[in-house]
Amino acid sequence: MKKIVLILTFISFAFGSGVTIEDIKMMVHKIRDKRKGIDMSQLEYTENPFVSVLKDDNQTTKVVFKPKRVEVKLTVDGVINQKARINGKWMGVGDMIADYNVSHIAPRVVTLYRADNNSTKQIFIFKKKNILD
Repeated sequence: MKKIVLILTFISFAFGSGVTIEDIKMMVHKIRDKRKGIDMSQLEYTENPFVSVLKDDNQTTKVVFKPKRVEVKLTVDGVINQKARINGKWMGVGDMIADYNVSHIAPRVVTLYRADNNSTKQIFIFKKKNILD
């Protein structure tokens, strides 16, 4: 019964819609046409779309919103032969992870350096607690 209802519904839409095969071919042809984009040189001169304009009496002030930087949680799983497994990837001194540069690897701690704000971060290896102990 469901099949018959579906078939009848399909037939009624197919014949009752008034769309000809030529109309369908024209629609497909329009979809296939290559769309024009904007050149990268033109993008350089566009304004920041994330700008809010605040108006005070006779002044107009533009306020630019910078996206918030999301801090990535970094965990050290292990250290072997001056290589540290950080967030599932093996890293050596000088490698970059989440805007940090690996500056020092010790047996129980990894030191990371961030050049943009001249800060360091240390990540320690903690033993997992066993519930039975």
